[in-house]
Amino acid sequence: IITGSHRLMQAPYFVSGLYEMDMLGKIHTEFRVPGGYHHDQFEMEDGNLLILTQDPPRGTVEDMCVLVDRKTGKIIKSWDYQKCLPQNVGGSGSQDDHDWFHNNSVWYDKKTNTLTLSGRHQDAVINIDYDTGKLNWVIGDPEGWPEELVKKYFFKHVGDVKNFDWQYEQHSAVVLPDGDVMCFDNGHWRAKVKEKYVPAKDNFSRGVRYRIDTDKMEIEQVFQYGKERGAEFFSTYICNVEYYGEGHYMVHSGGTGTFKGEVCDKPPVQYMGDDELPYLEMNSITVEIKDDKVVYEMQIPANYYRAEKLPLYCKEDVLSFGKGELLGTLGVTEEFLTIPDTEDGGMVPEKYNLRVAQEVDRLVMKGSFEKGQLAMLLLEGDKTHAYFVPTTKR
Repeated sequence: IITGSHRLMQAPYFVSGLYEMDMLGKIHTEFRVPGGYHHDQFEMEDGNLLILTQDPPRGTVEDMCVLVDRKTGKIIKSWDYQKCLPQNVGGSGSQDDHDWFHNNSVWYDKKTNTLTLSGRHQDAVINIDYDTGKLNWVIGDPEGWPEELVKKYFFKHVGDVKNFDWQYEQHSAVVLPDGDVMCFDNGHWRAKVKEKYVPAKDNFSRGVRYRIDTDKMEIEQVFQYGKERGAEFFSTYICNVEYYGEGHYMVHSGGTGTFKGEVCDKPPVQYMGDDELPYLEMNSITVEIKDDKVVYEMQIPANYYRAEKLPLYCKEDVLSFGKGELLGTLGVTEEFLTIPDTEDGGMVPEKYNLRVAQEVDRLVMKGSFEKGQLAMLLLEGDKTHAYFVPTTKR
């Protein structure tokens, strides 16, 4: 399996790269990515990896993708969504300047040679040309987008319009063999403007399949599961869908929960204070559907990002000994240009719970500070290196 490393770069989940490991937990390869890894990756036919990342120094996150060479770890190609999308339009209820797009899935379609990307904070599934990075189309509610972009890139819904719903703050966008697009529609807020927001108790989440005609720019909803279950199946965040074959799907609502008996309007993990935990109940509902019938359902009292059905054994999983490979490179942390005058104040007080560790390729500092407190790390020697330590929520 390939999954994010445990090596945190920045809270809450930006890590140094990916681990390729077997079911015994042996790491065969660690891929380091300069901008770090988040959310998703896609294995190409030749083994190379599409990896979601960002460029931390510019102050935004989750708005880039890179293609990494499987054998060397080097970056072959990159895509920057700021070059094809405006950053201040069509925002969901969770958008801010720092996390304007929030890309949570990537899918390569060989037939069209395109990348399909899910942007949670613009309520948009977008498709871009693999070679040029140019925008091809957008699936999503057009409200709040410039008219010239709506006319050129957005679809008009057709078919059973009465039962059609756009997706909001979606996850896991995949392109099916016939060109249909499937995703998990979280439905968070289920509107583009605050006055129309739908509270969690009246809302729903679902897996949905759309049929698109890119010549006529028309879209039709051909399958959904979850709306009929209402707030019980509602997840503000995370989740997954899987396509196993025609009429055979998995829909995973991994972030459901209640606080003091009320359905959560924000991710349940945000109710983790000591005074809140006794009133929090989490759940994860994974459903397998075949020919419109539920053939399997599993509920677990916790939140899980993605469910995947995997074989316990496979022919590639052969026990091997020895060290794994460490490929790719980390990024270079930005230095603070102004070095403050300091006096030796002795040891750092224990209340900051400061820890410094040296790994094979980096120094890691962890500590607890008050929000907004000014903190810096100075490495002094023949030359002084100064690093600003952000103590805001990011």
